[in-house]
Formats: sequence, structure tokens, C-alpha cells
Amino acid sequence: MLVFPSYIKIFLLPIYYLFHKNIIFGLIQKKIIKKFCYKNLEFAIITDFLSTSNYSSFFFKTYEYNDRKLIEKNINELNKCVIVGGGIGFIAALAYYKSKNKIIVFEIDKRIKKNLLINLKKNKCHYYIYDKNLVFKKKNKTSFFYLDKNFLNNSIYRITSKKIKVSNIHYKKIKNFQKFNTLIIDAEGIEEYFIKNL
Repeated sequence: MLVFPSYIKIFLLPIYYLFHKNIIFGLIQKKIIKKFCYKNLEFAIITDFLSTSNYSSFFFKTYEYNDRKLIEKNINELNKCVIVGGGIGFIAALAYYKSKNKIIVFEIDKRIKKNLLINLKKNKCHYYIYDKNLVFKKKNKTSFFYLDKNFLNNSIYRITSKKIKVSNIHYKKIKNFQKFNTLIIDAEGIEEYFIKNL
């Protein structure tokens, strides 16, 4: 993998974002291309809860770039993955594609669940899906999250005008959960909870 010195990274970062979040290329992707293809996988992007500038990341194939690299480098047939933060299904489908094992997907934002299901089915993934919040302590039956107009900005910390209450599900209530051995977290702010409570 190509590694750049820090001073070059500082120079390249604005150039990267000039394309990665470019509204013109975002409009082309959103209005003309409409789908996102990566290797043998294809994804419909039908959500209204994604900013136009974020669509350019599909155009340039930089969507979830860091997560994608980690999955491609580290996931194989030994991994049975639990994905927290299903989004449109890109990371979930990629994890399934790399592992060839059934996945468990959690997505609390019901506004994008249809898009997630379409993409998991389109890519012939074998999965369980929950629209609940995964927890390791039975203490609370519900949790609170903040939804943003752009689903990529949903968070437990970034306060917005839309606060939602989500049902929690304890891992022991999930069938065959003990057979899964890999946790992939793509949810803003929830990583700390899992690190502290695993």
C-alpha cells in the first residue's frame, strides 16, 4: 500500500475532498448514473436521506473507502460478521462477499431500511436483519439516537432536531449469536460502547 509523508497528506486532503464531496459529480451520480458498482457487487441508491455532495463518493468509488480497505484486507471464510450500522448495505454485502458466511445486520434508521434490504437481496447475501440497537447489558430496554437529514451523520452524540427512541436487543436474545466472531461497527459514536462492554 502506498504511504505518503504527513506534509503530502496535508496537501492531498483538500484535493481528495474536492472530488469526494463534489456537488457537481454528486448530481451526475444521483440523477444520471443512480447506482453504485464495486467489483461484482451492485447497489441501488434510492434514499432521500443522503446529501447530494455525498453522492460523488459513489462516482469516484471513495464511499466507505477506509472501511472497505479494512474488510478486504482482514475478512475471510473464518469470519462470521455482525455489522452495526447497515447503511445502504455496502459494507454488509462486502463482508458477506469476503466471508461467504451469513451475516447479522443492525440498522436503527428505518428511513433507509428499504434501500438496505434491496441491496442485500440484489447481492444475494444471506443475512438476519434487526432494526434494534444491539446491547451487551440488559440495563435499558431503549436507547436514544439523533437522526440527521443525511443518514451518514446519524449519531448518539451529534445533536439534531430529530431524537428517536430505539428498542434495544440483548445479544443473548439473538439466535446463534455465539457462532459469530467478528464485529464491524459503522455507526457514528457507538464504537466506545462496544469497546467498553464487549
